[in-house]
Amino acid sequence: MKMLPLRSGLKTAQIALVVWLVFPALSRGAELNVGAASVDITPNKAVALWGQFGLRLSTKPDTPLTANVVALKSGDAVTTFVSLDLLQLPEVFVKAIRNAVAKKDGSIDVEKIVLTATHTHTAPVLQPGTPGIPVNPETMTVEETIAYLADKISDGIVAAWKNLAPGKMSYGLDRNSIGFSRRAVYANGSARMYGNTNQPDFVNLEGMDDDDVGCIFFYDSEDHLKAIAVNVACPSQVIESQSAVNADFWLPVRDKLKARYGDSVVVLGWGSAAGDMSPRPLLHKAANARMRALRGINELQEVARRIDISVSQTFDAAQKEKFAEPVLKHSAVVLQLPLSKISEAQYREALAAYEGVMAQVEKDPASAARVAFMARDWHHGVVERYEQLQKNPAATYPVEIHVVRLGDLVVCSNPFELYCEYGIRIKARSPATQTFILQMSGFGSYLPTERAQAAGHYSAVPQSNVIGPEGGQMLVDKTVEIIKDLWK
Repeated sequence: MKMLPLRSGLKTAQIALVVWLVFPALSRGAELNVGAASVDITPNKAVALWGQFGLRLSTKPDTPLTANVVALKSGDAVTTFVSLDLLQLPEVFVKAIRNAVAKKDGSIDVEKIVLTATHTHTAPVLQPGTPGIPVNPETMTVEETIAYLADKISDGIVAAWKNLAPGKMSYGLDRNSIGFSRRAVYANGSARMYGNTNQPDFVNLEGMDDDDVGCIFFYDSEDHLKAIAVNVACPSQVIESQSAVNADFWLPVRDKLKARYGDSVVVLGWGSAAGDMSPRPLLHKAANARMRALRGINELQEVARRIDISVSQTFDAAQKEKFAEPVLKHSAVVLQLPLSKISEAQYREALAAYEGVMAQVEKDPASAARVAFMARDWHHGVVERYEQLQKNPAATYPVEIHVVRLGDLVVCSNPFELYCEYGIRIKARSPATQTFILQMSGFGSYLPTERAQAAGHYSAVPQSNVIGPEGGQMLVDKTVEIIKDLWK
């Protein structure tokens, strides 16, 4: 065997010693403690539902809604992940939850609570001042709904922290088709949400797909599974137009995973960047319908089948490498993102539409509930933003984001219906082994790409978004910057 020169051998040994000393310090943290809880948050009275232009009233729920919680502690570092079967999370609602937690347990760091909505379109309205909701003892007001849900959700958060105990985590990635681009592009350069693809001028689907199915598995100290977080680039809106409270596809997903791993396992449903995506593919509709019929399942069950397959296959591999001392770091930041610009033509169009709707309401007061949203939030929002930008062209909107490092993975939240491409940009530049994107952590405005804005239609017009592509790229850049800081 060839011998190394003494000096070379010493140098090699020194390098090895440095690697051995430095890299464990970078990749290991204190002992991980894990807590998990799931609570029912189904309204106990009739509620108005969110997610469509017309008013819908749910008098009897189809399924329960749940809040699913994982609490983590490693040394002095803490974080709380909360997945909610809701449409979106207005600031007033987020504050109500944090205030409720603080009153029940002052030891919980409420600023490190990462709340996300699955974006089911059959969940209660949470925006105060929403017009058209019946006023009677049988129907919850928005304020009552917020108070009721905040109380239930805070119970779940407190319960998760109360059962905190030493544990472990593992993670992994699989690929499956869960979400699909829902914007059809035509020969004239226009695009349409849920547009017809069976016509001569159809060219392509506008956006890219993200087939990542990311999973984080949490265990107790004896390797019993406590919770699973599942991240898919797809909103929970298979049955979005129905008129009863429903958790959409995350309910059959949870049912399948509980049947596989035990009823006590808590399942968090996380939607990745998917503002331009849907669980209902625009292509191959007949073929997909045929396969569902052959399998004897519906659309909800089909989505659950695919997610279940990916989660189980990921678990089989990921459980071979568990981490009891992963690094835990949590950065919560408020970004000031520029308001999406409004042209004068767009302003005049929105103003005319607003005045037309208000004239209709004056002529037929009975139509007020049906059209008030179009007047106030849809068209008048554009008018107000244009006037604000005329006074201050540099006007911004505050946006809270969270970036959590857990071992070699990172979880990044944002409050938008974020177009898939922005999530891909973050993932591509992230130094983490695996990157989880969590949308719908707040008020839920669409954030479209430059390409989408040029093509127009719902989700990419000024009425659909508060922040535009300039702010979208700022969100990407800042998120990546924070991730890199957490790896220093």
